[in-house]
Amino acid sequence: MWIGKMMQIFAAACLGILFLAPQASARAASDLTAQGAQLTPVILTDVASGIVEKQIDVNGDVVQATHIVVQLAGSPPLMRNIQGVFQPWDVDPASLADNGFTPDEGRLLFKVFNQDLSEQNFPIRVTIYYRASGELKFGYFDVMRAH
Repeated sequence: MWIGKMMQIFAAACLGILFLAPQASARAASDLTAQGAQLTPVILTDVASGIVEKQIDVNGDVVQATHIVVQLAGSPPLMRNIQGVFQPWDVDPASLADNGFTPDEGRLLFKVFNQDLSEQNFPIRVTIYYRASGELKFGYFDVMRAH
């Protein structure tokens, strides 16, 4: 039993490093970095349609793969696969599924959700990643309900 608890603590520590890296920008950014960037939150006025997208600049990077991880309050992280299905993630960056998003005119559009989110716990932490030149760049933002 305590081994399971230790694994939860380890996973939480890994997530803290990945999601809340101390080097992450304190201001909202429009591009991803190897240290992590805090991105502008998404406020949903219509949770029933649940459309969540985030567009970022790639600043000349040649994008080799794109990834999305979400974490709902009190739940383990889930990674999105290319079909848009979320599945458990082991917090190993090497195991992230490629989502197949491609840049258009120097910008990447991450399509996170397009579904009814009215039954979900908010906020939802979303971390988006891309690989370029052997480097993993990422940023995170929260999805919240409008009041």
